[in-house]
Amino acid sequence: MNIVQYVEKFGDKTFMQLHFNEVDALIFAELAYINFDLYIKEMDFVPIKKLVIKDTKKFYFGSVDARYNRQLLEAMIKSKRYGDVKIGFCRSYVDHDKTLQFFAMTLILPTREAFIAYRGTDITLLGWKEDLFLAYQESMPCQEKALEYLKEATTLFTGGFYIAGHSKGGNLAIYAALHMGVKLERRLIKAISFDGPGFAKDITKEKSFERIQNKLEKYLTTRDMIGVIYNNAPNPKIVYSLGVLLGGHDPFFWAVSRTTASFYYAKERSLTSRATEEALMNWLQNENPESKKLAVHILFAIFGNSVTIYDWLLNASRLVANRKHIFDGYTELEVEEAKEIYRRLGRYYLLAYSPRKFLNKRKKSEDSEK
Repeated sequence: MNIVQYVEKFGDKTFMQLHFNEVDALIFAELAYINFDLYIKEMDFVPIKKLVIKDTKKFYFGSVDARYNRQLLEAMIKSKRYGDVKIGFCRSYVDHDKTLQFFAMTLILPTREAFIAYRGTDITLLGWKEDLFLAYQESMPCQEKALEYLKEATTLFTGGFYIAGHSKGGNLAIYAALHMGVKLERRLIKAISFDGPGFAKDITKEKSFERIQNKLEKYLTTRDMIGVIYNNAPNPKIVYSLGVLLGGHDPFFWAVSRTTASFYYAKERSLTSRATEEALMNWLQNENPESKKLAVHILFAIFGNSVTIYDWLLNASRLVANRKHIFDGYTELEVEEAKEIYRRLGRYYLLAYSPRKFLNKRKKSEDSEK
């Protein structure tokens, strides 16, 4: 079953009857894709069961899973388990000049534990552009926003807390955990990355990592294509996903057990997931930062003035028809260099997905299972 079905099946159990678990954490991380700031003032905390939603289109706008998020929240509103969970301190920040998209919120459980959830990448091109910065720089502007939010949020409650996020939100959660300081580390219960990309530098060498490594959790999926980017988590958990291609990244396709209220786990990722990691990481590690920066900015130019990724896809034919104007501001030499950079990425994919490599990897997997 998926997370909506989990809520429907276990929604009559309180957190005293069924303790807060990994599936609850993914559900709370997914809620960060919903625009709660439209109905909840920043310093207010509202129980889920008392939410009144007038404009559902605006409320769920921006999420790749808008329809599923509506099903999820409606099931939570009706449930005994989540009805008294309070949502508040919702903060949204967008800055096109800095290529910054940020949203976070805080949930207070009936057990008085808190959960800070960071939003991942939504359907806006601003969010996608921000993610691409990871290709050529070690940090993103939203990471400092995440840390700033954490330090403010933790003054609003006492006791222990979780921080988590899906996709980019997972990266923000781990970043904030590594930089929160010793005082907050003592209150931290867990920091969780649900299929979030890692970091260009080795976080395991950070002093803070040594102190809180037992509180850090990373989840990948069997068909992973996102969380494997700069994946430097020592022991990530691998969840079965029924999603195809990028659908493997989608929380609504993560497999949940009907009997144990936990994820279904696998020993290793699929061959395609491992091939994707190999191709991407070969490209990221072998291209110099300036080449990657040029490739990313040329890609921005192709995006044009579209607001969402869907706008861009709908306008793609028009962009191709006017391709002479797409690269205004770039020399012909720069455009050709960017094309060659992307050709090299394509060659890494062809190499990683070669039949011979697939057969060798399959044989190794079969041998290890014997």
